[in-house]
Amino acid sequence: MLVVSGIGVYYIWEKLIFPEKELEKKIVEIRSRKKEKVDYGEQTYREAVALLSTGALRGGVERLHELMKFYPDSQYYTEAKRVVGEINVDRLLSKSVTPGKHEYIVKGGDSLLRIAQNKQSTVGYVIHVNGRMGGGLQKGEQLVVSPLNFSVLISLSSRTLTLRTEEGNFFKEYNLVRYKIPPNSPSQFDTKVKSLVVGSGDSLLPVGSARYVSAKKELRCERRAVPIRSILPDSDESKYITGFFLNSDDREELVLLVRPGMDVHVRK
Repeated sequence: MLVVSGIGVYYIWEKLIFPEKELEKKIVEIRSRKKEKVDYGEQTYREAVALLSTGALRGGVERLHELMKFYPDSQYYTEAKRVVGEINVDRLLSKSVTPGKHEYIVKGGDSLLRIAQNKQSTVGYVIHVNGRMGGGLQKGEQLVVSPLNFSVLISLSSRTLTLRTEEGNFFKEYNLVRYKIPPNSPSQFDTKVKSLVVGSGDSLLPVGSARYVSAKKELRCERRAVPIRSILPDSDESKYITGFFLNSDDREELVLLVRPGMDVHVRK
């Protein structure tokens, strides 16, 4: 009986206890495995790309906006913002009349500056969209114009400058190459765009001239010493110049879209 009992005990140990320890080992092994993070925005991004590739621009952009709204942790979030921004700017800068844009018939006494101000636009925008060189206008001439009602959000932590629509929606994001806030200035503040300075600001460059188009440009704000400008050549002097610095291509595009009076919000 003892042997049988011993065999019985051995049987119970082998069939019940040993498998239980194996199961515990398997559980520890599974838990130690690196968990794969599921990217819930991937499918939405792929659907957007498929729509855009077939010419369904509106549907593709809507899917990208959906990704940006619901899946900010997705690896496709940054690319979605870039694509949406490029599409938004391409639409706005095209000569085709799309929602928000309209044709303006030049009247006697009109100038590019007066038209831009009356239509809440910029001279640069009118010049660019209509492919003009020179500021002379002919009565009866047709121009494509559009109101530009954006606000500017500058994030110091992410080093980005974002244009937002009048409703507060995303329009386009630009990368800050660097920034330097004046000493004793708060790290967060609100201001407004005051003016566009073309060239050195010491001489008047004819609007629409080749010199005007190629000249360096700087957006100055009501708050002093925080202009939006292009990156300067490295030098000991440039290290002390304050403001928000973009690459030259982004700066050129931005000055077409930003006009005096626009709100600028600087955040950490």
